[in-house]
Amino acid sequence: MQAKNSTVKSAAKKNLRDSSDISRSDFPEGFIFGTGTSSYQVEGAAAKGGKSISVWDDMTLRTPDMIFDGSNGNVACDMYHRYKDDIKLMKQMGFDGYRFSISWPRVLPGMTPFVTLFHWDLPYCLQLEYGGMLSDQIVNDFVEYAELCFQEFGDRVKFWTTFNEPWSYVVHGYTLEDHYRTDDPTSIDSTVGQPSSQSGQMCLPPNRLSKKVTLFDSTFQPSRNTWFPVNDPAKDAYTAARNLLLCHSAAVQSYREKFQMYQNGTIGIVLVSSCHYAYDSTSQDDQQAVQRAFDFMIGWFLEPVIYGQFPTSMLDAAGDNIVPFSDDEKQGLAGSVDWVGLNYYTADFVAYEKDPPGVGYPADQHCIYSYYDKNQNPIGQPTVLSWLWMVPQGLYDHLKDLNFDVRGFFAWSYCDNFEWNAGYTSRFGIMYTDYVNNLTRYMKNSAFWFTKFLRASSTTLPAIDIKGQVEKDPAPVSKKRRAT
Repeated sequence: MQAKNSTVKSAAKKNLRDSSDISRSDFPEGFIFGTGTSSYQVEGAAAKGGKSISVWDDMTLRTPDMIFDGSNGNVACDMYHRYKDDIKLMKQMGFDGYRFSISWPRVLPGMTPFVTLFHWDLPYCLQLEYGGMLSDQIVNDFVEYAELCFQEFGDRVKFWTTFNEPWSYVVHGYTLEDHYRTDDPTSIDSTVGQPSSQSGQMCLPPNRLSKKVTLFDSTFQPSRNTWFPVNDPAKDAYTAARNLLLCHSAAVQSYREKFQMYQNGTIGIVLVSSCHYAYDSTSQDDQQAVQRAFDFMIGWFLEPVIYGQFPTSMLDAAGDNIVPFSDDEKQGLAGSVDWVGLNYYTADFVAYEKDPPGVGYPADQHCIYSYYDKNQNPIGQPTVLSWLWMVPQGLYDHLKDLNFDVRGFFAWSYCDNFEWNAGYTSRFGIMYTDYVNNLTRYMKNSAFWFTKFLRASSTTLPAIDIKGQVEKDPAPVSKKRRAT
């Protein structure tokens, strides 16, 4: 997406619930359709090619109980060895873009690469040395890494992403809660204004919550038995976000000054946001809570890279816990994107929370979230995942409100893979990965839909082996697979 004036295309005018009559021809010439992966989730080959340990290697091997099925990314989808076949399959389906990340610790024919520099796999040595993203020392190290990537791959890469979903990385790695939520639509009225029940929390390294487990794996021997708890729950998320944004700004400045003029590429950032609606549409407090919810999620990172400063609502709410940018830092951040990517999963209702419990990021929002509104209407269609409700209208509303000119769409993800704390128990891929039988890929219904949509002008569909059109795996991952 490009942060310029929005143009309503013919495809956007179609009924959002009816995709049967949509084809690629409804989109403007040059519109990119792609799919995506991230390095740790798919590559495997954990000890090959001189790769060093990342914080994900450390957490999954030292504390496997933090992963739902006790698994790790040592093998994952083995894309390190199979990437040529996977890219061939993407091309056969009709995709013309592939979004992937480079593994920082490890440092396509007919396919445009969209390369992410950081998708959460921080080198473990930097976490040990100075606390990773909590220290401003990370800025120089990230720029050094980014410049190496620009120098080595910039002649072939025209779309660089500095960070993928910084909100997810910061909130789930440096807080004990992301926000307060109730899943009982009958209790939210009594919950609003009262101490809320705290939501469950996805945990990304370096955050280990309150667990300390020592377990070493023969592949990796961490240099010491180090545990990284949340140091200051009132400040850590804000500190990590600030340093991450300074990494982004410095890397973009370096790219523009040293590489862009002769490599002719572009650079941006990929953010994530839910779409928020008022729990009580007649309540001014709830309407204001909706705006804060946006500010504390996408605005936290979007406003700095566009305007050079944090949202005013965050500065007012966090007080001394959040350090504003200096004038020089504002100048470096403002306009530090050629384009912005938006990852969208779901939507929710937001109500005003007068006296939230706790400290720091989740409390400063003064919001409580629900998948039901005041009249007990659900936000959308539930799925097998409790947090993922299907609300396609939310994406349309979100893009309309942000006034974006949309230039491409990437399906996440290309294949089933290691899904962070869920291990191999959640399947987000449009390609089914058979974890038991040689990691073979098979097309799901979603892959067939994309193939038909993207190749509508073709007389025949590509001949790709199909095993079954499975959207989720009903069978648990085998013990043998988990122990790999």
